[in-house]
Amino acid sequence: MKNLILDFNDFKAFNNDKPNKVTMWKGEGSGMNLMNLKPGQEIKPHIHDGDHIWVVLEGSGEFLSSGDKAEAITVGSIVVAPSGEEHGARNNTDGNLVFASITV
Repeated sequence: MKNLILDFNDFKAFNNDKPNKVTMWKGEGSGMNLMNLKPGQEIKPHIHDGDHIWVVLEGSGEFLSSGDKAEAITVGSIVVAPSGEEHGARNNTDGNLVFASITV
């Protein structure tokens, strides 16, 4: 596999009904998706195998995990969700929220 330079703007795509996940890159055991949330949309807290790293690229919102209060995330925020830990996000603003979700 050769090196890539990606522009997240090429992968931005929104759905009026639910958050939209667009695959930006898929490797062997790892990958990167672009999560696109319109105002009011939410990714409910969930658990799965594999570590996730979220990098907020546009907008702001809240990081969600059960039992914990929501935490503000904004452009430049990096969220590390280890395998087996609950994680989710909510766009509680009037603008779009876009973040890269990297699975390792």
